[in-house]
Amino acid sequence: MKKTRTRIGLAELEINNLLEEEYKTAFKHRFLKKDSILYADNISIVIIKNGSAKLSFFEDGDEFIIYHVLKNNITILDDSCALEFLEDSEIYIIELEDEKNIFQSFEFNKITNEALIDIILLQRKIIKSILYESAKGRIANFLIELAKEQDLKQNSYYYVFLPFSVKVLSSFVGLKRQSASTAFNELIKDDIIRKITAHEFLIIDFNALQSYTNYNCLD
Repeated sequence: MKKTRTRIGLAELEINNLLEEEYKTAFKHRFLKKDSILYADNISIVIIKNGSAKLSFFEDGDEFIIYHVLKNNITILDDSCALEFLEDSEIYIIELEDEKNIFQSFEFNKITNEALIDIILLQRKIIKSILYESAKGRIANFLIELAKEQDLKQNSYYYVFLPFSVKVLSSFVGLKRQSASTAFNELIKDDIIRKITAHEFLIIDFNALQSYTNYNCLD
């Protein structure tokens, strides 16, 4: 399986090894409905067995989406963020303070460390983009990452399916909705990207789009 570190969904992990009877009893097993929100008072590891969720910060009514978590993946939850489920989901959760013995397992540490490395590298990209890129740069970065992940072309142009509205996109890139909409529409007006439908776009001038970014997010 191709490894990816994108905000739409981290690469799947071999989590079945974590859910063998040897470790399973250490986890709380839960089924959560779509739109349920999970909070944690203490640092916890959450395994998404089935379904999907988004990890977000909330402040003064604004949401910043850190990334989506798909099935067969792991995320870390603490009191600074919340996990909102995008569909009915099955999860396993453990507080770090609950079962310290489980962290002595080589297999457990191997898989969780792999997940943590992916998360750390992804979060560094997010921080760098927010600190150093303009509104257009943040959107360009996100679209390029999405284009590479989807890896679709139409008439030699990158075809991008944006699975949500510009309002949601603004929550991914740390912009007010109006700022994100203005920057997005300017990219369309300059024919750097071309709108096909509300959720479908072509990247007409890839180099111009990439020029707005301060680093190559495709490494």
